[in-house]
Amino acid sequence: MWRILLMVSLLCWSADGQHVTCKNEKDQPVDWYIIYKAPAGLEYIYIDSAGKKKETSKDHNKLIDHPDGVLANTLRPIFTPSTPDNFGFITYSDQPPPIGTGPASKFGHSKGVVMMNKDETGVWLSHSTPQFPFTRDQNNFYPPSGAMNAQTFICVTFNYNQFQHIGQHLLDIAAFPFDHHIPDRFHKELIDVTEKDLKKRPKRDANQVKNRELPSALSMSAGFVSAELIAGIISAGLTIESIAKKQYMDEMDLVLLITSTFTLSRNNEPCLPNPDNEAYRIFVKKHIVTRTFDRSSTDEWER
Repeated sequence: MWRILLMVSLLCWSADGQHVTCKNEKDQPVDWYIIYKAPAGLEYIYIDSAGKKKETSKDHNKLIDHPDGVLANTLRPIFTPSTPDNFGFITYSDQPPPIGTGPASKFGHSKGVVMMNKDETGVWLSHSTPQFPFTRDQNNFYPPSGAMNAQTFICVTFNYNQFQHIGQHLLDIAAFPFDHHIPDRFHKELIDVTEKDLKKRPKRDANQVKNRELPSALSMSAGFVSAELIAGIISAGLTIESIAKKQYMDEMDLVLLITSTFTLSRNNEPCLPNPDNEAYRIFVKKHIVTRTFDRSSTDEWER
């Protein structure tokens, strides 16, 4: 699995208007953020690289679809009728808007947005929400269907050179590009992703695929956190922000961590911390296969 380096920055990032970055609810650049949208509504939990306490939408009265909220601020570069020659983006999804125009079954089950300024910085926003973004309009970007189920968003700011590898990853997973603007001077891998005919896309042999670490734009220090270590940290009573400030994690671990911390096991109130320190361990035991087994064996599946 790809590992995204989530680092804490010790430097200030000047908002000079020339960098495409993840943005917080105040429209300030951040290296990365994680959002968990609660089910049955538009409220959410948020944490970012600035090291703040966990926030919810109630802290600033901006729901996830707010035109000046976290997601709208981040996506503002694509909320324009025209795009400059040094800017590119791809919105990809196996469930794109509008309903009825979905990709063929051979495309991968993945959703996200990549956008970048050439030779500067860009954003990779990976998420779980069907039909997102609904339109390239800050007043109508969040799909009406996105309120029912819980959703996650992980945004990371990268330097432009990393988007060559991100583009290759999107090719490997056969991402379906439902909207895009990638100028000719951009990485070939990004241009290839915009091809909707899979037969015309370049293929890689499985032996060529290797794990790759992607340093975020403001990376200063790092230390990998495994699933076991995360479980130990939670049981010791440390908070998610203290982990995120000092470490980087596997993408799945991030989603599992924020989900189990806030929503699972004896916690009937979404958007409130989970009082059960064993929530992560219980979730992994119930839902994550942590050992190899014979998938053809009925006895193995019944364990």
